[in-house]
Amino acid sequence: MPDDEQVMAQVREGRVEMLAILFERHHVRLFNFFLRLTASRSSSEDLVQEVFLRILKYRRTYRGDSKFTTWMYQIGRNAHIDHLRA
Repeated sequence: MPDDEQVMAQVREGRVEMLAILFERHHVRLFNFFLRLTASRSSSEDLVQEVFLRILKYRRTYRGDSKFTTWMYQIGRNAHIDHLRA
């Protein structure tokens, strides 16, 4: 089974269907991360969706020189900041 970095490299190269693997691996932990920050289930669900949309949108910026989860949580923190500003 490929690791996160290998899967994300495939997403970056255009195999966007592989994003489903990363979603299945990480959406629960990401949801719990946002739930601790927002104390709102609906906001947390929206933020998880936003993170995966941004991963898809910015997939070409993924360089793979750090762990995928580091990159994903940085996107998550940015999405949360944007959410607070809105």
